[in-house]
Amino acid sequence: MSIAPLEALVDAQRQLLAALDADDVDAIGRHTAAVEQTLVLVRGVSPRFMTAETKQLATEAMTLTEAARVRVNVLADMTARRITRLAVATGKGNAAPTYGRTGRIMR
Repeated sequence: MSIAPLEALVDAQRQLLAALDADDVDAIGRHTAAVEQTLVLVRGVSPRFMTAETKQLATEAMTLTEAARVRVNVLADMTARRITRLAVATGKGNAAPTYGRTGRIMR
């Protein structure tokens, strides 16, 4: 298996993480599309054998995927908290938001 698609995926994921950390909405959209395109390339390659380097890149890609998932969940929670605070400030929300079974704030 050529490692070029995996290297491109890891690079695209790193750029997406940087965009998530910077709260740059336009960059998040661009880099999400880039990750999707590189995933198409990775899926299109049929591996004949896995080298140590290929396994390492695949493991790194999975680690970066998990890091992006955590960041997206944190950003979603922060957004939900802001919406709740705005609703409370305008008198249209529950003054005591609580966490539900999913770990997210219930409104």
